[in-house]
Amino acid sequence: MFLKEKIFILIAVLATIPWIFSFLLSIHHPPYLATLISGIAVVSAAFLLSWAAETAEKDLPRSLSLAVVAILAVLPEYAVDLYFTWMAGKVGGAYVHYAAANMTGANRLLLGVGWSLVAILSMLKFRKREIVLDEGIRLEFFILFIASLYCFLIPLKGYISLVDSLVLIFIFIFYLYTATKAKKEEFEAVGVPAYLCCFPAVKRRLSVIFLFIFSGFVILISVEAFAEGLIKTARIFGIDEFLMVQWIAPLASESPEFIVAIYFIRRLRTTASFNTLVSSKVNQWTLLVGCLALIYSISLGAPSSLPLDERQKEEFLLTAAQSLLGVAIIINLRFSFLEAISLLTLFLLQFVYQSVEMRYLLSFAYIVLAVPIIIAHRSEIWRSYRYVVELLR
Repeated sequence: MFLKEKIFILIAVLATIPWIFSFLLSIHHPPYLATLISGIAVVSAAFLLSWAAETAEKDLPRSLSLAVVAILAVLPEYAVDLYFTWMAGKVGGAYVHYAAANMTGANRLLLGVGWSLVAILSMLKFRKREIVLDEGIRLEFFILFIASLYCFLIPLKGYISLVDSLVLIFIFIFYLYTATKAKKEEFEAVGVPAYLCCFPAVKRRLSVIFLFIFSGFVILISVEAFAEGLIKTARIFGIDEFLMVQWIAPLASESPEFIVAIYFIRRLRTTASFNTLVSSKVNQWTLLVGCLALIYSISLGAPSSLPLDERQKEEFLLTAAQSLLGVAIIINLRFSFLEAISLLTLFLLQFVYQSVEMRYLLSFAYIVLAVPIIIAHRSEIWRSYRYVVELLR
């Protein structure tokens, strides 16, 4: 019984072994090979995370379990970005640009591609032109709305300060605390989670904790080789290093979120799937951005703000504008096929003509599209606020 599920777990664990041994035995590979091996380990860890997350819902409120898995699922992105930030404090130079570039690229990729593709896949699976999200996602919407408004201040200042860190980390802690108040929902586990849910309570919870810790360990030990390997690989093949850091690195490090979300779609759980990506966006737009100045200060050995050059201010503004449109799209708990295609198209347009003018034009387009929608559905903001207040009572 559950033979197939046991094999899936075994394959996922075994796929991480080559990198674990390479790390523990200090085996040196060519940059491109090290990146490949560590990437396979990260993807395998993502499957383990997704199974642990769904199993955790048997014992935790859905919002909290998805918030927890969102933290772990974005661990590759945290690890890569915070590594660049740490090196920015120690070495300076290009690493200062890499830190902000990796963060903005990851955020835009998650929303522009992740949200859009999950919505489109859900509509195709259910043969509908619109997906309807349940009330449980109002918490994530409200937090993302507040964080998006605040983050417009950062490109205007030209740096991420420790005050920004304090505010954004507080917003994240508030989100996590509020998620613990959400009602526990019954669910029918299938596949590997069904196998894990058959365990006695203590064994099940220990298994979930082990999967979380093991996956986190695999991702953490990959960070330096993965980050440096990407830069060295770019140099070997003559690829622009900034392009590699901003887009190729996040494409790999964001894979856990996409895998978790697609996994939930296969289980016919559209809101849980979309909620996973929204939670990841909340994580990256609050905790990750907030940690940058903090890690930079620790690395420098003195309180300091992470500076943004002109290019990074443009990138940050574009990211904030895109986030505002993302908020506007889910404000009424509906996501149409047209909205998904529009979000994906706007994301792809930045690659058609890369220039200062294009980044400002896209930022303007995001804001012009978002503001009227938010105004038209402003009552939904009040409903989301009341939903959060009810959770806190």
